Amino acid sequence: MPMLSIAREELVPQPILFVRRRVTRDEIAANIETCLGMSFGLAMQKGYAINGRPFARYPATGPGLITMEVGCVLAASAAGVGEIEAGFLQGGLAAVAMHAGPYDELPATFAAMERWMDENGYRSGGAPWESYITDPAEHPDPADWRTRICWPLAG
Repeated sequence: MPMLSIAREELVPQPILFVRRRVTRDEIAANIETCLGMSFGLAMQKGYAINGRPFARYPATGPGLITMEVGCVLAASAAGVGEIEAGFLQGGLAAVAMHAGPYDELPATFAAMERWMDENGYRSGGAPWESYITDPAEHPDPADWRTRICWPLAG
C-alpha cells in the first residue's frame, strides 16, 4: 500500500498563490511544473514569503478533464497578477494522508481516503489537495517520495 497513514486533523486556512488549469490526466505533470514556476516566480518577484510546500488542488474531476489549482503557500495573504490568483487552502476538519511512493500511485491513496471517510461516517467538505513533501530533484528514487494529501470533511 502506498499510503503511510490516514488521520483526522484540524487545519488552519493558508494563504496561497495558484494557477488554475483544465487538463487531461496525461497533462497533469507538465502543468504542475509550469504552474509552480509561475506562482513561485511571482512570489519571488514580489518578495512574498513562502510558508509551506508546493501543492496541487483538484476542485473538479471528470472522466475527461480535471480542474487543477497549482501553487505555493504564503506566510501572509497577497495579491495575484493575471493568470496567477490569490486564495486560501481551506481550514477546518480534514482527512490527512501521507502517501509514500511515485505520483502515479496517488489514485490508490485517494481511493483509500474515500473508503476511510465512508467507514468513519464522513463526507467530502471541499476539494482535496496534495502537498509535495519531497523534491524529486533531491530524491530521484520515486520510492522515497512523500506527498501529504488533505481532504476537507463536511461538518
